[in-house]
Amino acid sequence: MRSSPRTTPTRARLGGPTAVLAGLCYGAAGFFDRPNTDALVSVLSVALPALFLGGLLGLHARLPDATQTDFASSAGSVGFVCGCFGAVLGIAGALGLNGTIAGALGLEERTAITFFHWVLLLDGLTLMGLAASLRGGLRLLGVVVSISGALGWVSVLTDPASSYVLVPVRPVHVAFAAAFCLSWVVWGAVLMVPRENR
Repeated sequence: MRSSPRTTPTRARLGGPTAVLAGLCYGAAGFFDRPNTDALVSVLSVALPALFLGGLLGLHARLPDATQTDFASSAGSVGFVCGCFGAVLGIAGALGLNGTIAGALGLEERTAITFFHWVLLLDGLTLMGLAASLRGGLRLLGVVVSISGALGWVSVLTDPASSYVLVPVRPVHVAFAAAFCLSWVVWGAVLMVPRENR
């Protein structure tokens, strides 16, 4: 069920600063990921998926109405569910519930949950971007969100600190992670602008 017309613009504008903060926190977590800053990185790793979730909620408020049956609406709805589930898995993983979730899903490797969280989040982001880009007034937002998903994929799949990467290349990972941060800041800023002013 969609929000009322009055709360949807507010949720979109509140999702904007949340998405900006998510991008900044992701960058800070990468910058401070050093041996002597474990406490700060732990706090950021819990806050980050929660901020991702808030950004997705704001983005969803701008997407086509879920009651329509066209491809854009369906893609946006599926992307929203995937992205939110991925963000919630990220929160659970950051709180140390990886073993519990892995056991419930029948997975042996704890890092599989971390990878699964990124798969769902980035798939959701890409689908939501596609849904927005298929709408006339949301094409720019949709393109930026889709690019954000693609940047995230390259960053995740080249991270040498993870056991599930395809090609562990640290410079590529760092460059694309920085671009992923900036893309969240950009589309978060776009969400903050009221629809009638764009």
